Amino acid sequence: MAPLPEDSTARYRFDYTVNGEPHDFQIRASASPAAVGILAGDLLTTMAPELYALNVVSVSHAASGSGIFLPVTTGIEGNTYGTGTGAYEQKAWYVDFIGRSTAGRRWRLALFGIRTLAGDFRYLPGENATITSAIAVLNAAGVGELLAIDGADVVVYPYANAGVNAHWQRALRP
Repeated sequence: MAPLPEDSTARYRFDYTVNGEPHDFQIRASASPAAVGILAGDLLTTMAPELYALNVVSVSHAASGSGIFLPVTTGIEGNTYGTGTGAYEQKAWYVDFIGRSTAGRRWRLALFGIRTLAGDFRYLPGENATITSAIAVLNAAGVGELLAIDGADVVVYPYANAGVNAHWQRALRP
């Protein structure tokens, strides 16, 4: 498939801090800020047992066709999910939810601040109850609340990958 422009759908960017580092994740959606905030809040609440203290700093929105993100209120700004702070090397640890749109485009959502990496860097269905529940939350998203770059709804795979992010690994080196 030919690449699509990054701005082919509306996007919500969730800026957060975890383990003392700033990160963000994006959700493509045609839904309202409140609806996307509920989805993100449900995801992060479900993930809380597997997360170090993750604080949502702000949320911004870019309309379809625009690269300009403007602040919006979703209802989860300022919320903290999870507890504690990980060891220095855990700053680069993440979990990656992956799937496909109903039209066949790849989709992913990565969260930093994960407490464990799974023995083989993949959480298989049922291997980790928290990850399995988080996948169910994502798959329960309403129409237009979780889109891929092609604007089609997403089906999240029943497993998630985990790992040590190479960019953050290099950034953390002395």
